[in-house]
Amino acid sequence: MEQIQLEVLLEFMYPQGLALLKKEERNVPIVLQDGLRDVSETDVQEIVEAVIMERGKSSVPH
Repeated sequence: MEQIQLEVLLEFMYPQGLALLKKEERNVPIVLQDGLRDVSETDVQEIVEAVIMERGKSSVPH
């Protein structure tokens, strides 16, 4: 297993995704089971989507 910040993952795999995230979202730690070798661009896009959805829950008024 390997843990890296989402920002580092995006810099290598999906740099255009950086523009979609707030600073605090970029700093989210991501755990990769098999390291970077098996991560696809689609996987990274799904991770970005999940981080946005998770972080957005707290800003939605109830």
